[in-house]
Amino acid sequence: SMLSATASSGVAATRSRVVGYDVARCLAILSMVFVNFEVVMAFGASKPAWLRTIASAFSGNASALFVTLAGVGIVLLGRRDVILKRALLLLFVGYAWSVLWSGDILHYYAFYLAIGVLCMGLSARWLWLGAGLSIVGFVVLFESCDYGAGWQWLRLEYSTFWTLGGQARNLIFNGWHPLLPWLGFLFAGMALAKGRINEPRRRRVALVASVVVYGAAWIASHYLTQMEDTRPIRLQFSQWFAAPKHFWGMSSLPPGPLYMLSAGAVAVFVIALCLELTARPVVARLVRALVITGQLALTFYLVHVLILFFLVMPLAEDGDLPPLEVSAWAALGFGVFAIVFANVWRRFFARGPLEWVMRKLCG
Repeated sequence: SMLSATASSGVAATRSRVVGYDVARCLAILSMVFVNFEVVMAFGASKPAWLRTIASAFSGNASALFVTLAGVGIVLLGRRDVILKRALLLLFVGYAWSVLWSGDILHYYAFYLAIGVLCMGLSARWLWLGAGLSIVGFVVLFESCDYGAGWQWLRLEYSTFWTLGGQARNLIFNGWHPLLPWLGFLFAGMALAKGRINEPRRRRVALVASVVVYGAAWIASHYLTQMEDTRPIRLQFSQWFAAPKHFWGMSSLPPGPLYMLSAGAVAVFVIALCLELTARPVVARLVRALVITGQLALTFYLVHVLILFFLVMPLAEDGDLPPLEVSAWAALGFGVFAIVFANVWRRFFARGPLEWVMRKLCG
């Protein structure tokens, strides 16, 4: 995760391996910014159609990549005490942040890290099994509990977030990034790192395997989403998420099995591709700016919310561009700002502003 922005010196990490992860982390954070801007500013907007297609492709895949990289980071860093302290800090920051930003991932992240620490001793094979069980666990809960409990779908707000029961349900099963099934991404990242995905042959196998898995999930989704919804009309409206077109779809609400497989495949593909390309010194030099940006992921995650609420939205209210276009331009602008800021900042300081704070507090 952003936690292992630079793998600790104790890890015999080759330069290219770390560079590849940092490039992937940069892509994850900038994609998440695009998705979040789009959800807040253009939720439900369908025009222009080409932009909607791009936005849908990023949605759910960006944060899946982020969490998969968290799994990689846990194994690379390998220090339980440091990771647990960071989890505790993210817990506080994330819940405080949730007051402003209901889509916060940091407090979930804290739990991912804590559970990741408990599973650090497991082999890659057991971690892959854990990823599978996370998906199965979600399906079991989905069948036996009400996935819609606590949600006001029209406003995308979770009304019982600050109650004990609502919080438990949101965290484990029906929030934006619930432990079931999202732990699947974390375990997959840990399994990749344990399975030495940085070795040339293995990362090439991962590239091919991820394309095959994605293709299979896409085909399955294409057919299963066309099944008829035979439930009473009342349920079709109140429990829209249980319709075949949503449950077997490839978007993250609800995070059904085919979403998990497709987003997981995208995450593995991006990580393997970044490792493959940056293994070439010429490419590693070309993407140096992205490497540095990826190392400031935590700073940019928190800053993008402030920029969205206090700069982009007030400006957007005055203009007459379609909201999808505004959100795309704003995200692009943020991306350029992030890359320039990171590279100027790192000329003077060894770590990003919030990364430095985390390092001071947690080691």
